[in-house]
Amino acid sequence: MAMIFKLNENWKMKKAGETESYDCKVPCSVYKTLLEYKKIPDPFYRENEYISTQICDDDYDFETVFTAVKAAADCKYTVLRFEGIDTIADVYLNGILIGSANNMHRIWEFPAFGVLNKGENILAVRIKSPNRYIKEMDEKRHLWGVDSTMTGYTHIRKAHCMFGWDWGPKLPDMGIWRDVSLVVPEKGRILDVYYSQTHKEKKVILKALAHIENHGCKKALVDVHDPDGKIVASSEISFTDNCDNFETRLIIEEPRLWWVNGYGEQPLYTCEVTLLDGDKTADINYRRIGLRTLSVSQDKDEWGEEFCFINNGVKIFAMGANYIPEDQIVTRCNEEKTRKLLDDCKAANYNFIRVWGGGYYPDEYFYDWCDENGIIVWQDFMFACSAYLLTDEFRKTVEAEVRDNIIRLRNHPSLGLWCGNNEIESAWEYWGLPEDEEAKRDYLVLFEDIIPRLLKKYDPDSNTFYWPSSPSSGGGFKDASSNHAGDMHYWDVWHNFKPIEAFREFYYRFCSEYGFESLPDIKTCRAFADESKGDFDLCGPVMEAHQKCTQGNEKVMYYLAQMVRYPYDFKRLIYSSQLVQADCIRSNVEHMRRARGRCMGSAYWQVNDSNPVISWSSIDYFGRWKGLHYYAKKFYAPCLVSCNDSDPAKPVLNISNERRKPFEGIVKWTLRNNKAEIVLSGEKSVKVGALSAENVFEIDLGGQFESRADFREKYLEYSISENGITLSYGTTLFVRPKEFNFLEPKIAYGISESDSDFVITLCAENYAKSVCLSLTEADCVFSDNWFDIHGKEPVTVCVKKADLPEGMTAETLSEQLEIMYN
Repeated sequence: MAMIFKLNENWKMKKAGETESYDCKVPCSVYKTLLEYKKIPDPFYRENEYISTQICDDDYDFETVFTAVKAAADCKYTVLRFEGIDTIADVYLNGILIGSANNMHRIWEFPAFGVLNKGENILAVRIKSPNRYIKEMDEKRHLWGVDSTMTGYTHIRKAHCMFGWDWGPKLPDMGIWRDVSLVVPEKGRILDVYYSQTHKEKKVILKALAHIENHGCKKALVDVHDPDGKIVASSEISFTDNCDNFETRLIIEEPRLWWVNGYGEQPLYTCEVTLLDGDKTADINYRRIGLRTLSVSQDKDEWGEEFCFINNGVKIFAMGANYIPEDQIVTRCNEEKTRKLLDDCKAANYNFIRVWGGGYYPDEYFYDWCDENGIIVWQDFMFACSAYLLTDEFRKTVEAEVRDNIIRLRNHPSLGLWCGNNEIESAWEYWGLPEDEEAKRDYLVLFEDIIPRLLKKYDPDSNTFYWPSSPSSGGGFKDASSNHAGDMHYWDVWHNFKPIEAFREFYYRFCSEYGFESLPDIKTCRAFADESKGDFDLCGPVMEAHQKCTQGNEKVMYYLAQMVRYPYDFKRLIYSSQLVQADCIRSNVEHMRRARGRCMGSAYWQVNDSNPVISWSSIDYFGRWKGLHYYAKKFYAPCLVSCNDSDPAKPVLNISNERRKPFEGIVKWTLRNNKAEIVLSGEKSVKVGALSAENVFEIDLGGQFESRADFREKYLEYSISENGITLSYGTTLFVRPKEFNFLEPKIAYGISESDSDFVITLCAENYAKSVCLSLTEADCVFSDNWFDIHGKEPVTVCVKKADLPEGMTAETLSEQLEIMYN
């Protein structure tokens, strides 16, 4: 059987030309290793980034000694396989150059026969400075890139954000960032298997196309196991001993379909392909698949052209956010952290996530989790906000990169869309880029010819949709930011200082980027700033160092001044910024969901951070939920009630039902004063069809707002329930929060406990808005947070004991509990 020997252990790293080395293991990199040995200060702390970038001005060597068995040395097909080298590198085996790398996003294999020894071998990867490379390349031929990065980054196939972005520091690391292995095929190996599906009534015809490296094999077996492990389809294939591919078709009766989260379950079938050398197994390939159709509709309608995902014939309203690398030092990313982040996405009712094009193609476990949990993946190819030149070398490596990642990702049922790039089409069309006809021509060649052609070659039978850029209305520099077709990025709120209400002026078809910044949790700020040195000053140098957006902190204060009263201490500043961020995004999402059918997707920017920073994220670098993520759990609820308050005298309640069954229940509303006393109330039984949004109640508040004081002292509360269970709730102020006459709420609480949870029950004497619970030392996710308390009507919040430090009691929880409110 083909043998694979992992070579991730026992590496040493040193600066080129020096003798001092540091032990490390793959994934390993310069920053990660030097930090582990405390040879450099934490680049995330205070202003240390500014002395950290230059570390990568030098070349570095990575070396390991390993033992190879005789069969590996004797096999003329043995290769050394690198899943990821970052980035410009030469690879030596026993002092002999066996290959070079120039692309972080590719898989590299180098022949080892004739160089590999039986017994001890020395493998060395000599990596050249990315800083020096991009500088030299850009001096030869300048290419445009965004201002927040290091000039010249567009010349190298490396995660762009490692050179800085408007949320990330300039840390252009280098190293071996994915697995290294010695592959010994002997009689052959399965290179890849491509599965495509044809759906018929009560059955699926599954085609398996295998590409193999064949050294004498003449037969293969294909078995399909259902989610319970039972074999439901099998095939035996015979072929000649020089055959390099084979194909078979299998029929799966009564298929269990894979559905997007919230629309059904996610059963996964396991396909097992066995390559046989006579009666012996030469190689085995396993792949989990989901039986489903998942495509994008661009049907014409009264507003132009829709843009929506269709899963098994059902039109999906996509609800999620944009995903960036989870650490600026990518070798520190790991499966545990990724799964925790994605668990948090699901907890907030996501059914969709966009992998942004300025980072890297995530690891297999990212897509595995999305397969298991029904999250549609919008997959950008790794190109963003840049001009590229298709030299022979660049074109060759990009084509290989695209091929490698199509083959790696194409079978995942969660893969919903391939996208050529982030914002490059719209940049050429609207941003006033420097004249560069050669690069503009190459844009069209790369994203509207090369990538579609490679997709047709390597993913021909899939219904996975290709979209040339985001935003786009279809390519060709034709109205890329149209709100009549395709997807849109809307940044006038924030970057262009438009008021928050401007979101409601647009009816997007699919809004794949929009966002609003906030400060992270106080504990996160303490991880990068020193309060005793005056760092807790938004206009000071440390906070500026952790604000990468141009005029970012000015924009934070500009919008705070519009919405809330002045925060006189740093904790209050954090709270206020998170409140305004959450309300801003909530307002837009509710607007889009009320327009279901016209708008069919929301992806706010962004779910996560790559470093502790002031940013647009809803979860910070340490995994702490901001107010926005708690709000997302509410505004992405399958059944949402929201209020269109364009006319305060006649607010309209809307139910957005993103389920495959009707909503049949009660809608309630209550007009209250600032003491939370009921002024008016009403309720109504309603039915709202599946997969629809409908205005269900126009409330007549005529005569309730006779004076300015009425607007400042009354608010509307509303909710929907089904079978006695509250599914969604909200409140609306008729003025901005800074103008509302809040009374001191005088919040009281008690804590009880069960075997698994602590239960916090809160009430107040007056209306309390946007009540935020936090712990001074520990971290947890509350079952609800950033909620309103309507006077003495109790609110119950649970905390799982398993999420808290061992030994925490109700008393110690109470000692750590902090409560803030508007």
